[in-house]
This record gives sequence, C-alpha cells and structure tokens, in this order.
Amino acid sequence: MATKLHLSRKISDFLPPQQPKTPVKKILENQSTISESLEGIEQMKRNEIRAKFAKAMKESFQYVRSDIRDEWHTEITQRKYATGDLLFEGRYSSLVTARSYPAFNGFTYVEPRPCVIKTKRIGAILDDILCDLCDMRETFQQRISRLIRRIVMEVYILNRVRHSNVMHAHATVVTEHSCCLQLVLPRLYQLEQLIDKYRRDKGGKPMNIRIIAMIVRQLCRALSYLHDANIIHNDIQPENIYLTRGGTVKLSNFINSRMIVNERLATRCRTPDGASDYMCAEKQYNLKRVTTVTDYKNYSTSADIWSLGVLILHMVSYYPNEKWHRLPRMFALQMEERRMPFRWMINDMMQLCVRMTQSGDGHLKQYLNDTMLNLDPSARPTAKQILESHLIKKWCNKSLDQDKNHLVKCFIYELDWQNHSKLDADGYNYNSCEAKDIPADFYWDDTWRKLEKQSFAYRLCVYDHDNLRVGSDVERCFTHADNSLFQTLMLAVDDAHLEMFDVIPIDQNIRSLCFSLMRAAKHHRYNLSKCEAEEVLFDLPPSFHCDVRSAKIVVYFKD
Repeated sequence: MATKLHLSRKISDFLPPQQPKTPVKKILENQSTISESLEGIEQMKRNEIRAKFAKAMKESFQYVRSDIRDEWHTEITQRKYATGDLLFEGRYSSLVTARSYPAFNGFTYVEPRPCVIKTKRIGAILDDILCDLCDMRETFQQRISRLIRRIVMEVYILNRVRHSNVMHAHATVVTEHSCCLQLVLPRLYQLEQLIDKYRRDKGGKPMNIRIIAMIVRQLCRALSYLHDANIIHNDIQPENIYLTRGGTVKLSNFINSRMIVNERLATRCRTPDGASDYMCAEKQYNLKRVTTVTDYKNYSTSADIWSLGVLILHMVSYYPNEKWHRLPRMFALQMEERRMPFRWMINDMMQLCVRMTQSGDGHLKQYLNDTMLNLDPSARPTAKQILESHLIKKWCNKSLDQDKNHLVKCFIYELDWQNHSKLDADGYNYNSCEAKDIPADFYWDDTWRKLEKQSFAYRLCVYDHDNLRVGSDVERCFTHADNSLFQTLMLAVDDAHLEMFDVIPIDQNIRSLCFSLMRAAKHHRYNLSKCEAEEVLFDLPPSFHCDVRSAKIVVYFKD
C-alpha cells in the first residue's frame, strides 16, 4: 500500500482563501513551452548545452557565493586556498582538505582557516546524459530536470536553511568554463570515521547508549526542522553526519533531498535514493522488486525515521560490517515480505540482542520495534515525538549544552584528544546558528523578532523575452519564521511558473525587499498602513529556450 503523506504544513496555509487556482489549461501551456524548449535542447551541440547550463548555474548561485557576515574567498586558487589531502575521488565529485587564507587580515596575522572543498563535476554528468540521447526523449528530459532540481536543493539548503544542526556552506563557487560547482564546507569529524575508531579502540564493543541517544537527539532536531518544511533528507547514514570539536552534530549532503509541497509531488516521491542498507521497506521494494510504474510505493518523511533506526543499529552492532553479524543487508524488505516485526526478525540473533543490552538499555530492541523500525510508516514517530521519547529523556541531559559537553569529553576527546586533524574548536555557525540571513542591524534592537512575527505577501511576474509567463502573476504569502517562502517558490516551479534556477535569485530579492519594508515600518513606528509596497525588476538566469529573462517582484505586508 502506498504511504500516505501527512504534510506538516499545507501550502494552502500560505495562500489567501480567495486565491484562484491556476487553470489547468494555463499550466499545460507553460509545460508545452518547456517541452518545446527541451526539443530544442536535443538539437543543440554539447558545448552549447554545457555553456548554457554553466551560465545559468553561475548567475543563479551568485546570490549565495558567501555569507555576508562570515566572508570567505569565492575563487578557488592557490593564493586563496592551500589544498591538502584528497579524501575522496569519484567520476563526478571529489573532496579535499584545505586551508583558507583570510579574506581581510589588514596588518594582523590571522591563521588560515581549515575547511574542505567539495567539487561537483556537473559537466561530466551532463556529458553522460547527452550520450544517452538515443534513449527515449522523455527520459532525457527527466534526467536534466532532476539534475537541476538536485543541485539547487543542495545549494539552497546549505546556504538558506539555517539551523545549528544543519551543515552550512562557507562559499559556493561556480567555474563556468569547466561547468563545475565547488562548495567550501567546514572541516569537521565524520561520524562514520569516529564510529570506526571507537570500534578499533574499544575492541568491537557497542557504543554506549548515552552517546547514541545524544547524537540521535541532535539529529532529530535537524530532521524536525527539515520535516516541518516538508523536506525529506533521503540519505540518513553516518557518512552524511558530522560533529564539531564542540560536540554539535551536523546533518549534511542534501543532494538527494526532496521538498513535498503538495499531494501531486507526494505521489511522485518514490525514487529509492540513498544507501540501500539504510532504506525503509518502501524504498527497498522500489529498488529490488518493482517491474512496472504502477508497482512503485510512495514514501514520506517517515523514511528518514527508519534510517535513523538503522543508524542506531550501526552504532550498536556496526551493521552491516560486523563479520559475525546475521542481520541481512536488505532486512527491511524481508520484514515487509514476511510481515515480520523487527523483534521477531532478530529473535534468534543472539549476538545482536546481547549487544543491544551491552550498550546500556535492555529495552532498546522493543523501542526500535515499536517506533523507528516499525513496518507501518504511519506508526513511526515524527522527529519531534522522538525528542519527547523514553530514549531521549532517560539518557540525555536536560540541557543540550550538557549533552555537547558529554560528547566532547566521553566521545571526541577519547578518540582524538590530540586533535590530529587540527580542526577548529569553534567557528562561525559551528555550535550555534550565528548567521541567519538577516541584516546585522536588526539584532541591535527587536527588529528581528518583529520580522519573524510579521506576515508578508508578494506578487511575481516572470518574463521570457518580455512575454509574461502564463500563471506567474499570483499572490503568495509567507513568513520569515519558517521556510514557507521556499515552499511557495517550489510550488511555483511545480506549476511551471518558474525555472528551478530562478529559485535562489527570486528568494534573495524577496528577502531584500522584506528588509526594506521592515526598515520603513521601523521609521513609521510600525504603523504598517504608512508603508508602501517595495518592488524590484531584475534579470533571471537564462534557460534552454530563452536567453533574455527577467522578473518583477512586489512585496508588501500581509494583514
């Protein structure tokens, strides 16, 4: 049975009740235009396609090149970044350690700051897609669209979704001639490496339940924030989780993330992304058993919760790498096909049961069976519910800072007291969210509080060669207290009112107009009736079917 999606906040919450829906005919007109443009793509030369793609990507991401309150170099050169060890090398990406020379040091010597540079060879991905032009045209269109969506999702979350337990990017750099995207990220501990070292140092003993619970607590804070915005991470595994020297857990790698803003997108959420060992039964079924499109099972945010349960198994038993371990790598699918609950699945696996008890909690098996590793997606708890669960309340401290101190003392320092990698003990946005996308002067008084309480509305007109795109001139509402602006933009993309590369430029311009409105409101002592709407006209990135594009945005207070 397909998983029913429970949207944490419906997009209709941000639209006025009287707002008419875009007629299906108009949506089809836009989709027809996009379809015609994709026909043109197939006639273009590869170099042209790469050039157009790289130009659109560069113009889109120029708005998030660096944090204005923590500036890093936005050119990856030897004079600005000293590269070190190669951590990973693949066909489409690589990861190297680096140290960034200070952007502004004046007459004072400042130590270079450690970081990692993640390079994504988008050009190589495009080349492979273009080599498959002999395939069905629809497949080609879908792959191009999916590639753009994945790139924008990761860049947006790393730069705009601000939370202390979500990884942030120091800088985002696009190299146009090679069609590469480079992300400058904090250099932190990878959880997978810490778990491996713990296993070696402790002779294969399971991790202590207190350490496990404290890590899970911070992960649930990140997931709760993402799930409230209807974002599925889609790849929870130890390789995508990091820790600072201060004990803060960071969730990273959002290339597979999806935002589900309506039921139509929910029905299309079925691609089995992520590591197969950490997939829920719905995703493993789609990966291994599906033969026709109608057989696919949908999944939702509960898929992340299942992966969290498998992560706990990994920290207890080092699944799936324990050589004497008997839990199958595709155990979720086996449980589904045999209709067997988790506690029955492992009933005869004495080593795993003993390890769960040795970790410090004799009720862990039953807890996982009833909650995270429940076959019924609707029966799995939300991330918020896990934060209030027995596991967290029993084994975590009341204060999150106390948890972090415990992780530093009993986990990080035990494994790397000497700090062999010379990681920064603290840094901007490392252990708290210090760089929200709000002007610094808003923090001098209570302007930032008023900003988050205020509701805004905007009207957006998108022009392709001075021709208004059908359906784009629609009023949409949002607040700064959540990610509702991103949701409205993603809904517009789904309705073909926007291109995916338009999201970040439009997002930035809307935010800037909101800040201007707040300054005007402050000048008028928050008599909002005296505040006139703010508007801006600016260029949009080129698309495959149109090189000259622009947008007009009008933003105003919503009563």
